[in-house]
Amino acid sequence: MKLIVTTSLFIIGSLFLQAQNCDCKANFLWLKKTFEENDAGFAHILKNKGESVYQLHNLQTEKKVEKITDYDLCQQELTNWVYFFRKDHFRVITTQKGLQKQKELKTYSPLVEKSIQLKSFKSYLSSKKTDDIEGIWKAGKNTIAVKKIGNDFIGTVIEAASTSTFKVNEVVFKVNSDLSKGTYYLQNYKPVDTDVIHYFGQNLLQVGSSFFERTFPIYPYSEKTKEYLKLKTDNKPFGYKRDENTVYIHIPSFHQNKKDIDSIFQALNKEITSTPNLIIDVRDAQGGQDRNFLSITPYLYTNPVRSVLAEFYSTEKNNQFIKDAASDPDLDEDSKKFYDGMIKKLENNLGKYVNIFSEENVSILKKDKVFAYPKNVGIIIHENNFSTTEEFILTAKQSRKVKFFGRKTGGALDVSNMIETESPTGDFILSYCISRSFRIPENTVDDMGIHPDFYLDKTVPEDEWVDKVTEIMNYWK
Repeated sequence: MKLIVTTSLFIIGSLFLQAQNCDCKANFLWLKKTFEENDAGFAHILKNKGESVYQLHNLQTEKKVEKITDYDLCQQELTNWVYFFRKDHFRVITTQKGLQKQKELKTYSPLVEKSIQLKSFKSYLSSKKTDDIEGIWKAGKNTIAVKKIGNDFIGTVIEAASTSTFKVNEVVFKVNSDLSKGTYYLQNYKPVDTDVIHYFGQNLLQVGSSFFERTFPIYPYSEKTKEYLKLKTDNKPFGYKRDENTVYIHIPSFHQNKKDIDSIFQALNKEITSTPNLIIDVRDAQGGQDRNFLSITPYLYTNPVRSVLAEFYSTEKNNQFIKDAASDPDLDEDSKKFYDGMIKKLENNLGKYVNIFSEENVSILKKDKVFAYPKNVGIIIHENNFSTTEEFILTAKQSRKVKFFGRKTGGALDVSNMIETESPTGDFILSYCISRSFRIPENTVDDMGIHPDFYLDKTVPEDEWVDKVTEIMNYWK
């Protein structure tokens, strides 16, 4: 009897442990079916790349996922499968349920360094003659000591906030001596490799997407570095008159912030319309709603602007999302009427692409007035611009006043309007797109990006970009 009980417990325990493993193949088959049946960009890419190449891609992925029981690795492989179609405008995210399973399945241990004697470390820093990232830094409410050990700079917590996952003596990051590559640690201590490491003006350090401000030794803090930190960390638009020739405005996003964008342009309207140059900085601005940039267009306008519209892919799953949006009790009567007409069109055309906005494929914006000022508009862009921001860029490009500075955008616009759905296992969420632009295939943006007129190469640090753009624009009379 004792043996039977022990065996039963062993079986139950094994089942419990097995239940924590990721069934990656089941999740892959769900993702593949959902994407094939509902994504608005699927048919276009399949036609371009060919059925045989696609089937080979599927076979290779199936072999990989059969062996995967780790949630992080599965999420990565599911993402890699979608990369066949495009590099962005989709998401494969592990749910809280999946994260909890992963935590039970596999935990990461913190990397711990010896305690730093703060008094002697500060004395050493004060006597240094070379300029590097060794020092005391702040990240949120945590204080980090960065010390060179061997060939690496190691960032170690010396004061931890009560809410912080990291504790004293635990390593937050380590980077090599020339700052070309390194590793940072997530809140669950998982190591992540990165080559995004930047040292700005002695007081600001970026590792991955995290920023650290130096608190010791104390160096002069340049205005350009302060401005750069603000644009990287402030989630609200801001702006000011930079000099007698230039007004500067930063827009961090076009998502749920129309009121904030309208407000900053209203507040600076007098300065903008009496100053020769306007710089609009949209670095890191990604998705949102097109209507959120409408208040900017009067300052750019020189001639009628053509905007290519999009068509929606009608499937039962996609249409249900529209129906759910239409059931919002806070919708006004005009919106309800619009949704009713939209749903009727979609339901009558299952399996087809539908232009729900009009019978035309293009809308044309005409205005009665062209502002004398600003005479010149410089828009700063880079690789972290996607979606609605790229739509804004395509609109702005049609003005003779506008030039673009920076690096090419990320390229995620042709298929758009992302919605999300959860896997039957509850482990992952897939976000995919339900519309595609009429620009396809003649003028695609996806994976290609939009190039600037003035390329700012790596010899120009990002905290100097606004100065560089100002300098170039001041040549224009």
